[in-house]
Amino acid sequence: MLKIFAAMCLGVAAGWLTRRLPHPRRVAGKAVTGAILILMILLGAEVGGNDLVLRHFASIGLTALLLGAGAVGGVLLAAKVLWRYSFRKVAPKTPEPGAATGETSSGGARFSLVIVGTFALGIVLGICTPAARWTASWPLALWALYLLMLAVGITIGSDTATLRSVVRQPGRSLLVPLATLLGSWAGVSLVWGLLQLAGGRPMLWSDAMAVGSGQGYYSLSGVLLAELRGPEIGTIGLLANITREMLTVVGAAWMAKRFSPLGPICSGGATTMDVSLPGIIRYCGPQYLALAVLQGVIADLSVPFMVPFFAGLAS
Repeated sequence: MLKIFAAMCLGVAAGWLTRRLPHPRRVAGKAVTGAILILMILLGAEVGGNDLVLRHFASIGLTALLLGAGAVGGVLLAAKVLWRYSFRKVAPKTPEPGAATGETSSGGARFSLVIVGTFALGIVLGICTPAARWTASWPLALWALYLLMLAVGITIGSDTATLRSVVRQPGRSLLVPLATLLGSWAGVSLVWGLLQLAGGRPMLWSDAMAVGSGQGYYSLSGVLLAELRGPEIGTIGLLANITREMLTVVGAAWMAKRFSPLGPICSGGATTMDVSLPGIIRYCGPQYLALAVLQGVIADLSVPFMVPFFAGLAS
């Protein structure tokens, strides 16, 4: 856990030191994409080579879907409480529903489909070839994970505009990422309890908490859980957090209307700096851009710490 977090901190420092140079950030962005795709293929191959996981893939998918929906439900309730008791009186007005901003989330949605396709390709390779045994012989996933964390750190550290907007946020803004975490944990804990009572797929509470701590960062959380808890929990983490991202992108307008402008921001979690940001700007207003960025940065920093922490409780 500490090595993974240290790799990201090293990347943040490197990004800050090279922030005036365009090439390191550009290379880091490409490295993030490449590392994610490599990790998805490796995770898929591990799943495809595991007969036990394949036989129970339907129940694994249902568990993931329910945990992802539970996390969204938990954060929406937390967002509404936070809005009512802390933000409502000082918040800027939101735009009229459907107000256009020229933003689109199609690029993020396409990349999500690429992720799913790459994961599926890995499963096929794991079924049809001995790829799972090959990847088990070499720590390829761990090396790719270190590369991913280093590159993510560089992109964060080199983005001085983002860092300035985060630093200049008022103190009460820190309640938003806190509500996001607490709501995620409450939602997945409730779903986990109901699943156990209903005789659903056996799962440790700490594993459910680790899945909820992914905050929509499906690529990183899925790989972390696969490395720490095996392909079954890794697949649940991947699919649950993809579910969370998709629900946020599709339901941003409804969330902003029914649960306050904090709804889609909390639901988006780690995706509020990229995939879910266009919807937040459109339905909450550009005045929430800095708050969304703050949420995304803190979530990005917390995922490589909180996911291994809960996964370690189950080890």
